This record gives sequence, C-alpha cells and structure tokens, in this order.
Amino acid sequence: MDELEETLEKLENEVIEGMGDNPMRPYQIQFPYQLRFQLAEDGNRTEVIINTISEEVTFARTRIDALLLKEKNDAFSKEGYTKHIVNWVADQMSHLDRDTCEFSYTGSPKAVVMTDTELRAYAREVISSAG
Repeated sequence: MDELEETLEKLENEVIEGMGDNPMRPYQIQFPYQLRFQLAEDGNRTEVIINTISEEVTFARTRIDALLLKEKNDAFSKEGYTKHIVNWVADQMSHLDRDTCEFSYTGSPKAVVMTDTELRAYAREVISSAG
C-alpha cells in the first residue's frame, strides 16, 4: 500500500468513527449460477446441468460496496460452491420424488448393426452393471 492509499484509508476510518454508529448494514445477495458436469462412467455421454439461485449475507456500507465484495469473493469461491452443490444434489437424489421428474426424447433414434463381438461385449457390460 503506498502513502496516498494509507492516507486515504486513515481519513476514511476517521470519518466512519466520527459517524458514531457502525455504518455497515446487512445485504442479502442473491445470485443465479449454473453447474455442469459429465459422468465419466459412461464415457462422458451423460451431462448433468444444475441451474439454481443461492444467497449470501454480507455487511457493507452501500449496495455497491456489497456487490464489489461479492465480486472479490467470487474469485475464490467457485471450488467451494461446486463442492457444496455436488454434495447437496447427491444427498437430494436419494430422496427424489420420481413423479416430479420430466423425461423427453431429444433426438431421433439410430439403428446400427452389431457384430457378434460387439453384442457379447454389450451383454457383459449390461450384466456387470446389473450386479
């Protein structure tokens, strides 16, 4: 921090102290985001997309300050949010009400002739995953 910044910070702190009450107010920050990942188990053919909105509470003097704090925090919080959401969704999946799920076909089916070798390999895969 250079001398000018130190002087400005000192003056700012004196002004805040002269105000009496703590000028920090609570702000609720809501922010939408998306988490996307693919499942390696099936060769990354299955993609999971989670769209959600989270919220945080921060303390700042102004709405702009609160948003600037959020911007700085976001630079370090992606890994934490990813871990939290993946763990939360994994837990929620065990309680999922399948009646609320929507299923739709998203393309046309293809039919490809299989060789005997491909058929045996497919059968082994299906049997091993059923166990």
